[in-house]
Amino acid sequence: MFSRIIWLSAFALGGCASAIHDKNSDNYTLVGYQAQQRGDWDAARRAYAKAVVNAEMGHTPIKSRSIRTYEYGRALGVTCFFDLAEAELKMAYKLDKQSSQPLFLSLVELARLNFSQEKFVASLPYYEEAISELDKTSAAEKAPGGYAEILEEYAIALAKAGKVVDSKRITAKVSEIKTKNPKASSITEKTPYGKFCTTK
Repeated sequence: MFSRIIWLSAFALGGCASAIHDKNSDNYTLVGYQAQQRGDWDAARRAYAKAVVNAEMGHTPIKSRSIRTYEYGRALGVTCFFDLAEAELKMAYKLDKQSSQPLFLSLVELARLNFSQEKFVASLPYYEEAISELDKTSAAEKAPGGYAEILEEYAIALAKAGKVVDSKRITAKVSEIKTKNPKASSITEKTPYGKFCTTK
């Protein structure tokens, strides 16, 4: 859904070894992003893995590490390494908290990762926390299309989990948002979890 590569900033690092690892991490991140853009998620996964390792070895600032970890988690999920994907996205969330970054990005991806596997009950806490974080940013007014899309997914997950009353309540909220914003649409694409599986 949300690619965070464009958020990457350059950080000055002390020490030759750290600088080399940081430069390598930057290079692998760019390779991963370019592969992702052309739809080669396996190549993206491999590049992001190296970006994360080099970032850790180079003691890259937490904000930058969180972005790399997030992208690696997404690529893992797209290529069907679901357990590893969840672990990396959870780590990205942890790093985001440590560096005071927006938390809804990793939470939405964790929700969608589980939703795509039809693990609807497991997806609910992630949707709920993500929506709570989005509400803090007034997302319903600032980005109604994307916000409504996430609410729609949440409503489906609730229904699949047997929480029909709650699902209807959220569906009504979605209808209200769409009525107020008839031309609104999401400006981002969903991460295609499980669509490009690989075995190695």
